[in-house]
Amino acid sequence: MSLVSLGDMAQSFMLRRHMGLVKTDLARHTQEMTTGLAADIVHQTHADLGPLTAISASLTRLDAFATVTSEMQLWSGTMQTALQAIDSRATELAPQLLSAASARQETTFAALSSDAEAAFASVVGYLNTSLDGRALFGGTVTDHPPLPNGKDLLDQIALAVDGSATVAELRDRLDSWFAAGGGLETVAWQGGAPLEPVAIAQGETAQLGPTALSDGLRETLKGLSLAALAGRDLPGSGGDEKAAMLTAAADVLIGSGSARAGLSADLGVTEQRIADAQARNAAETTALKLAESRIRAADPYVAASRVQEAETQLQLIYALTARLSGLRLADYLG
Repeated sequence: MSLVSLGDMAQSFMLRRHMGLVKTDLARHTQEMTTGLAADIVHQTHADLGPLTAISASLTRLDAFATVTSEMQLWSGTMQTALQAIDSRATELAPQLLSAASARQETTFAALSSDAEAAFASVVGYLNTSLDGRALFGGTVTDHPPLPNGKDLLDQIALAVDGSATVAELRDRLDSWFAAGGGLETVAWQGGAPLEPVAIAQGETAQLGPTALSDGLRETLKGLSLAALAGRDLPGSGGDEKAAMLTAAADVLIGSGSARAGLSADLGVTEQRIADAQARNAAETTALKLAESRIRAADPYVAASRVQEAETQLQLIYALTARLSGLRLADYLG
């Protein structure tokens, strides 16, 4: 039987190689012991990465849902605040207009028309609300306000009804201007189509539907503009005409109250659906992350024992290396 001997250089290379392998094992097992996660996931799953891939895809999808629902929640909350403020202005002004129409005093007419013009400008401001530079009530067009400012919009309306001989004619022109296909859409409107439904959870969508063209908001603008125009001596300066305009304006504001409430209620339902979807998505995310951690988990006791084994091997290699490096020819010959 022949013996194979190794030279000093070969032994040195072998020891270095073995030391490198042991150090790599030690680092890997130390990482597993510290983090509780397997360092070699392919070995951990026996090369079956299908479940992890599916979980990762689901978590990516849920992360996208979380971004969408968070943004929609912020948008819907801001829109709800604006709708409530608009309804509050209209609801407060309507009885004041009726009272002024009954009093038939010029100073009261002037004061209420001025209040109506301020309310009109305020409502237009709410409808031009933007969040993070994106218009909320402009539908698909979000890079600029959907309506002109209050003064410019009221001037457009005044131009449309200019020349009316009676209050009835003025109202007819105003109705046409605010109707579908009228001046509000063709002249004043700078927005786009309503937003499309957006996915907020698996198999579920939600839509932020209100725009400045929604029926309840159209009618509110019409009622406020009618009251504001009473202060511009259209169609005449007589007390009867102004009283009729204020009464008609109050009727429009009161009549549009149910439509405004409907918009707010529908938005409230959407807000609740978004909140429910967020809760379900969060629960699913937690469950998936727990399943992922179980797949990736390393046995801490096994990792600790392997760390100890690797440390022992490393100490033996160091001792052997020190002994070999201390050998001398004189010791061998002696």
